[in-house]
Amino acid sequence: MKLLFFFVILVTTLQTSSAQIILKGQIKDKNTQINLQGATIYVVEANKGTSSDESGNYSISGLGKGSYKIQVSYLGYETVIEETQISNTSETILNFELIKKSFEINEVVVSSPYILSQEKNTFKIDLIDKNEMQKKGAFTVMDIINKTPGVDAITTGSIVSRPVIRGLSGNRVLTVVDGIRFETQQWDDEHGIGVNELGIDKIEIIKGPASLLYGAEAMGGVINFIKSKPVDVGTIRGNALAAIYTNNLGARVNADINGANENLNWGINISSKLLSDYFFNGYDFRVPNTRLLENGFKTYAGINKKWGSSTLTFTNNKAFYGILDAKDIVIDEQGQITNVDVGEKEKFPFEVEAPFHEVTDYRINSKTTVLFGDSKLETVLEYQNNKRAENEEQTGSKKGYRYLDMNLQSYNYDVKWYLPTWKKFKTIVGSQGMHQTNKNTSKAATQIIPDATINDLGFLAVTKLDLDKIILSFGTRYDVRNLSTQYYSANNSNIDAISRSYNNLSSSIGSSFYLAKDLQLKVNYASGYRAPNLNELTSNGVKLESQHYEIGNSNFKKEQNHQFDFNVNYSKKNFSVDASVFWNTINNFIYIAPTGNQVASNIDPTITLEAYQFYQSDATIRGGELSFNIHPSSIKWAHFETKASSLIGKRSDDDSYLPMMPTTKFTNTLYFSFDKVLNLKDVFINLGTMTALKQDKVATNEMKTPSYTLVNFAIGTKIKKSEITLTANNLFDKKYLNNMSRLRSFGIYEPGMNISLSVKVPIDIK
Repeated sequence: MKLLFFFVILVTTLQTSSAQIILKGQIKDKNTQINLQGATIYVVEANKGTSSDESGNYSISGLGKGSYKIQVSYLGYETVIEETQISNTSETILNFELIKKSFEINEVVVSSPYILSQEKNTFKIDLIDKNEMQKKGAFTVMDIINKTPGVDAITTGSIVSRPVIRGLSGNRVLTVVDGIRFETQQWDDEHGIGVNELGIDKIEIIKGPASLLYGAEAMGGVINFIKSKPVDVGTIRGNALAAIYTNNLGARVNADINGANENLNWGINISSKLLSDYFFNGYDFRVPNTRLLENGFKTYAGINKKWGSSTLTFTNNKAFYGILDAKDIVIDEQGQITNVDVGEKEKFPFEVEAPFHEVTDYRINSKTTVLFGDSKLETVLEYQNNKRAENEEQTGSKKGYRYLDMNLQSYNYDVKWYLPTWKKFKTIVGSQGMHQTNKNTSKAATQIIPDATINDLGFLAVTKLDLDKIILSFGTRYDVRNLSTQYYSANNSNIDAISRSYNNLSSSIGSSFYLAKDLQLKVNYASGYRAPNLNELTSNGVKLESQHYEIGNSNFKKEQNHQFDFNVNYSKKNFSVDASVFWNTINNFIYIAPTGNQVASNIDPTITLEAYQFYQSDATIRGGELSFNIHPSSIKWAHFETKASSLIGKRSDDDSYLPMMPTTKFTNTLYFSFDKVLNLKDVFINLGTMTALKQDKVATNEMKTPSYTLVNFAIGTKIKKSEITLTANNLFDKKYLNNMSRLRSFGIYEPGMNISLSVKVPIDIK
């Protein structure tokens, strides 16, 4: 690890004697040959960009010899990504002709082994723009992630949610931020994803273990948060956004300011969120302690030279999540849900009161790209410190007492070498690793998981063969994990010390080819693995949120899966269809279920609770997703989109259903957009429905849920340069139970109608 840090310091100070190279050219409309002013030109390896002038011309200086990817985008046109080899010492001319689009169907994605368009990738990657948060009245990033077909969320109220990709969740889904895996005690459903929108431009989702680039545990898939690109050279600008929400009287604000010159770029991002408890059935029932207080800060500084580029990022985030105490929710004699905690008198309480989670994240990230002629080396180093505490109720104290207090420290590295192209083969080799320690502080009353040390080491190789109409990809990686824990004993809770080692060889093979002019097929096979987490191996105590006593098993084997995935895309001028089917077999699948026994609480031995235990069984999950878009070229101001997803998960030993599996869902949305309406510019109107079918394919003793349909609405416009958006989610205040909610067993419904008003104001200093 130290050698890698010294290496990065060395390469970032390298200087060469060669003259700087200028990349220049012109951007035009391919059909009309009209010059396009304001097109964005971004050089990936140099991490710098500019915009075209009134004549469509652009110029980027300060480049060195090497292989570069140039990304050109312009509103209303298809984004172009082109790789070019710069070898002379003065200037290189590269012109682009862009094609108008009626609907975006071939986006550029960066989560694949190579930055390229969807049609050039061998597996499907779903892409979400961060601006969807504003257009959909979202409070957290999970509110837009779970709108993707095949992606759902296990929720605890309206603010705590964890992603579920094709039925797999927890640390089977890898979260990647700033190019490296994000560690946040992700073994528990009660622990949210832990990522906000600070400094994020897009979110890309890989379904299944098809990507070998991001590390072990990506059995279910990867959610990759793509950071914003630097602003144009010679500019300083940003945005400020404020939004309010009616259901829980919530508000969120964030602001960013970014600048760049020829060799330096920098940015500062801040955010704050405040949310009271949510309501359903009008303002008839307030769900207690589902509130949030969160503040975040992110800053970065980057340098670009002839040898490449390097960026240093610092992130700090602190959040208080209220915990709904299960013992406060009862069903009265009339069968109505009742909150028996009468201590809270306010209708919209904001004060942090026990029980609650207190989560603090610190991250320092360094990403460096070094060019070596027609190859390049990318290195990402990161230190993460995740502090998670949990306070329980105590008479006479609103803050209660410290029940849990854990400090998770992670040192991660990710090194990839992009080899020179050889006979149309593009190959990447690399290594990833992590050293992680979990410490329980003496401030806490107990431990749920013990003090532990984890060491990961992985090696990977992937290659792609591009034959224009046929694209093939192959990959393999080897991972090893060593895990050791310390003995713990208190009250009636004992956790034995263990030492375990796990290793695995994963692989993938995929192809993409055209069956006809507009009909493309992608076929993939991939395998992945996951070592049991600390909770599954060692848990022996009470979970406050569920009021269950959970028991782990230190003899668990590793999980391993094999997924076959088929995707077909048919695109015409006026409509497009995208469909996927998958079959995922999982060896040694770990799940939790009630034992039927009562055990004494480790908090108060006079109280007994229902015992839940972790088990292993082979399992199969199969299903698919469908997306259908009508985007008439003759009616450019409207298009219609419908999406659907469905799956079934079963244990192999007794053919019973797996717990917490998403139900079948359908969404239909009608989009309208106008350049001008009266004196208003860039007007849009979205009207949609989301239907979830009843979920009766449930595990033993798991609650079934009825079907429901929600109606959502959004309207927005620009006044001068400010964007104003009004949204209404669950427009008709439907009372419904979400089968992925951890609160459904208490008879607690999901949030009722929520109206949001947001204003986004650009900041243009230079």
